[in-house]
Amino acid sequence: MSIVASSVQPLALLSIILATIFIANILRALFRPGLRQLPGPRLAAYSRLWNMFNAAGGNSHETFRDLHRKYGNVVRIGPNHVAIADPAMIPIIYGTNNKFLKTEFYKSFGTPYQGKMMQSMFSTLDTAQHKSLKQAVSNKFSLTTLREFEPQINSCTNKFISIMHEFASTNEVVDLGQWLQWYAFDVVGAITFNSLFGFMDQRKDIQDIIAGIEGALWYGSIIGQMPELHPWLLANTSLMSLLSHLKAVDAANPVPKVVKMVEDAIRNYDQDSLRDRSRSDFLALFRREAEKSPERMPQRDLMNHLMNNLLAGSDTTAISLRAIFYYLIKNPRCYKTLLQEIETAERQGRLSVNITLTESSQMPYLQACMKEAMRLHPGVGFPLERVVPDDGLAIGDVHLPRGTIVGMNAWVIHHDKSIYGNDADDFKPERWLIADPARLRLMEKCFLSFGAGTRTCIGKNISIMEMGKMVPQVLRNFEISWAAPDDEWKINTFWFAKQTGVHVRFRPRTKADDERASSS
Repeated sequence: MSIVASSVQPLALLSIILATIFIANILRALFRPGLRQLPGPRLAAYSRLWNMFNAAGGNSHETFRDLHRKYGNVVRIGPNHVAIADPAMIPIIYGTNNKFLKTEFYKSFGTPYQGKMMQSMFSTLDTAQHKSLKQAVSNKFSLTTLREFEPQINSCTNKFISIMHEFASTNEVVDLGQWLQWYAFDVVGAITFNSLFGFMDQRKDIQDIIAGIEGALWYGSIIGQMPELHPWLLANTSLMSLLSHLKAVDAANPVPKVVKMVEDAIRNYDQDSLRDRSRSDFLALFRREAEKSPERMPQRDLMNHLMNNLLAGSDTTAISLRAIFYYLIKNPRCYKTLLQEIETAERQGRLSVNITLTESSQMPYLQACMKEAMRLHPGVGFPLERVVPDDGLAIGDVHLPRGTIVGMNAWVIHHDKSIYGNDADDFKPERWLIADPARLRLMEKCFLSFGAGTRTCIGKNISIMEMGKMVPQVLRNFEISWAAPDDEWKINTFWFAKQTGVHVRFRPRTKADDERASSS
């Protein structure tokens, strides 16, 4: 009996110590200086479990809008996390001064390569590394350079249109969301390696790469809420090496497949002694940069940039294309106005057989439709997290101490009526064309679809070019209608706010359609 009693006493003492530490941590979190008075979900003040449950629910884009409607511009969403909806904070938090650094959340989106985690321009927290990576390739993403990619985009768009004609001939319902994803991925292949991956030709998710990327986004969105778990999970290369022998894990992991794709493409390029030195694609441009300045583009950085194109290059464009077509179909007046602009440009001889970037940029209503769709449905549904620097952050009467994690959500800012008007929830492309200069500057400053400041998405120009060429090219060929008027699309947010259920029918446009558009 005495032996049992002597063993129970240390266990009881240990339990008391652990309970004391647990309660102390809760109280420290709850009463953190600068945050204890802030409103928000009660659980969020105690534990990051609220963040994990919210991320796992796949509805963050709506959750944050609801939180700010209920609690105001400054909401506590974690023991050390604060969501902000004050537009005046955008240039302070995301400005070019680099004082507000990215958080550990982003590391969960790094990729393993050669036994070490590799952080991209998106995921790195190191401003020096970000600057180095960006400087080596920034001129390759300029509009001047990207114009060289137009033939590849034309080829993909024409293939898409040809397939849609096939569906139109049988009045078949088309999962437009899926096809736009395949289209966007084939464009990435064309402009990165001068070769389509074949998603549209094979009409499937090749090697389950898209599904694998979705899994990686699911992981990063949830584990990123407790990033200290990441080194024990996917960032643990020993663990991943062991798990790779399991078929289910290997099939769900897109990184080895993407690594092989990129390595094979580089090898084929390097072995082609007769390769065309004028070849225009990212691999050729990056390789020439590496040959010219090896110190600016070492092999690991070359892999980094090319893998980043593949892993992140299709989702944002596909999401925006879905939004553009969706809002046009759901708003017949806007659809009709855009058709009139296209037909007018056609009659005046201002459109080529394959619409060019220059031609699309001279169609103001098209550009307004693109921007308005991205405003109503920004690609990212999570706050863009940053760490408050040493001098803290003042938001009115609220003073947040250094080390506080803050973030602003584009879904909140883009629906703010003080910025975009009382009709901020409506699709109204005209707002970008009729706003007075001061209002337009405010709207532009608060447009976060591509991020802000030095961390603005480097692929922004590619996405704009792709949309500007593809949308009018499709609309001049087809009349698109919603397949089932009572159905709605669904949005699941795991970092990206991705839509499903975009079911439509295509009908080839006729000369009578053109005449109706021009006469109305």
